[in-house]
Parts: sequence; C-alpha cells; structure tokens
Amino acid sequence: MEGIFTLPYSEYDSINTVSKLLKKSDGYGFYIPVSRQQKGTDFIIMNHKNGKSLRVQVKSSRSYIAHKSKRKTIEKCRNHLWFNNFLDRYDEGNADLYLLYGLYPQFKDGNRVTSKDKSWKSIILCFSEPEMFNFLKEVKTKKEKKSDKFFGLEFDNPDKITTERGFVEKREMTDHLVERYINKITEMLK
Repeated sequence: MEGIFTLPYSEYDSINTVSKLLKKSDGYGFYIPVSRQQKGTDFIIMNHKNGKSLRVQVKSSRSYIAHKSKRKTIEKCRNHLWFNNFLDRYDEGNADLYLLYGLYPQFKDGNRVTSKDKSWKSIILCFSEPEMFNFLKEVKTKKEKKSDKFFGLEFDNPDKITTERGFVEKREMTDHLVERYINKITEMLK
C-alpha cells in the first residue's frame, strides 16, 4: 500500500515548469521536503554535477478579473494577481529563490468569465532572495507611503506584467518571468 502524499498545485506546477527549463539530462534534480510544515523551503533545485543547490519558496495567487472602469481615464488590465506582503514574516536566509505563482483563465476572443470555453494558464515570476527582500521593502501605500499589507501585479497577457497595488508608479516585471530568469538560476547553480 502506498502512502498518500499531497502537494499544493502551485508548488507542483512551479516544479513542473522549472524542470522543463532545467532538465534532468543536464544534471538537475528537484526535491521536496517530507514535512508540509517545513518553514521557508517548498522545494530544492540541485545541480548533481557539482552538488550546488537552491532552496525555493513559492507564493501563490489566483487571478482576479478586472471589470471595466466607468472612468475612461483608467486603463485596466484583464488579469490581476494579489499577494500578501510578507515582509514582517520574512526570515533572511530561508530561501535562495522566491517564485510568485499566478493561475489565470485564458479565454477565446469574445468569451466572458462565465464561459465554459476557457483554459487555465500559469504565470511564474522569479526573484533572488535579495531582489525579493528589496521588492517587499518598496511595497507602500500611495497616500501615506507606509508599508502596504498587499501588492498586486496585472497583465493582459504574459508578454507585459506590471505592478499595481503597493507601488506609486507602475514597474514592469516581465524580466522576472521564470523563462527569462532561467539563465540567472543556472549561474547560481554553477
């Protein structure tokens, strides 16, 4: 009899996506903690050729679909991801990489949210530990400039992702897509 083991979908899909970029045939392996309560590390990437490894933490959000604004001066993107600002719970040294994972519906042109003709896609942004720490420190409320409890990302398609809530001015985050960040990850594993 096999024991039952569960893994959150965001972690499973993150491992699956990254493992397509860092292939087993190139010497990379992926490991998950036995305990679901393991603090700070959701999975480990290892370079078997030299024994180097990276501890990865996954933060996830489902997509929120934007409704059209009544004011024509406000341009809204279709998909919004909403994350907790975990700066107050941040423990330096717990992870080497942070992945911001978002699951969003993709519709055929002209279809609505309630349409059954949709598929689900994921988007993964990657940050090194120093990048994530600096990013979280910059999350502020617009008026008082105090640390905000949440931050948001928005996009119509994965070709352009920008910050939303938590930032005075929008910042493009597309370079943090895991597919574009993979060269930095391989450098960290050398």
